[in-house]
Amino acid sequence: MLRVIGALFGVLAITACTPFGTPTRSVALGQGDVVAATPAGYCIDGASSQISRDFAIVAPCATLDASLPGPDLVGFATIQVGPAGSGSIVADEVALRDYLITQDGARLLSQTGNAGDIDILSTQAFNSQVMIHFADAGQPPLPGLQREEWRAFKDVNGRLVTIGVRGLAAAPLQEGPGATLLKLMVAGVQPANTVSEDPPTDT
Repeated sequence: MLRVIGALFGVLAITACTPFGTPTRSVALGQGDVVAATPAGYCIDGASSQISRDFAIVAPCATLDASLPGPDLVGFATIQVGPAGSGSIVADEVALRDYLITQDGARLLSQTGNAGDIDILSTQAFNSQVMIHFADAGQPPLPGLQREEWRAFKDVNGRLVTIGVRGLAAAPLQEGPGATLLKLMVAGVQPANTVSEDPPTDT
């Protein structure tokens, strides 16, 4: 499982442009096994996502189309869906949590692979999910984002899904709002056959 996680982390820094048309509130990933539905005020950034590689960037809708409403909590999220069979957190989420706080785990969290850049701020392991809040002294994955990140791991239809959230450097998210936004993003990532018609809200 840890080798798969390492491969997925590398994709989180990719920002190549792939046109995706009009902003949308949901996207299918993982050959249709996983659907990511965005919280209120957020849309899939199709120009920066790599849907064919099961990688999506979620941004405030207003940044993609000025006529669309913005969210109460402003941030950006990345969603990476792993290959079929990559999900194994349900077997032992505590083992993954414990691994991420080691030097090897810190290297995987770092954008540059430098464990010394990572400062672990908090961790949680529950309900077959792992959440970690850390600060990365290296360059953020996208220009203009803050250096703190809230990241979650969960299994969806047998696939490992990694979800990361950061605020803006000019208006960074604090611990409570950052964790809240991550939970909203995580709630919207579900097996394709169980997704609610209504995306998650922050109310």
